[in-house]
Amino acid sequence: MRKDIKTVLMERDHMTHEEAEDLINEAMDDFAERLLHGDISSASDICMDYFGLEPDYLEDMIEGMI
Repeated sequence: MRKDIKTVLMERDHMTHEEAEDLINEAMDDFAERLLHGDISSASDICMDYFGLEPDYLEDMIEGMI
C-alpha cells in the first residue's frame, strides 16, 4: 500500500505535521489554479514540482479537492 503525501513528507523530509500540511495546502492552491486556467499538463507535474513524487500521487491531490 502506498503512503499518502503527508506521510512521505514527514518520514522522508523530516517535516512536522504542520509543515507538511502547509506545503500540501500550497500545492493544492497551485494545482487548482493550474486546472482553473486549463493547464492540464502543468497540473499533472504538481507532485514532482512540490514534493518530488511521481504523478501517481495526483490521486491524493484530486481526492483532497473533493
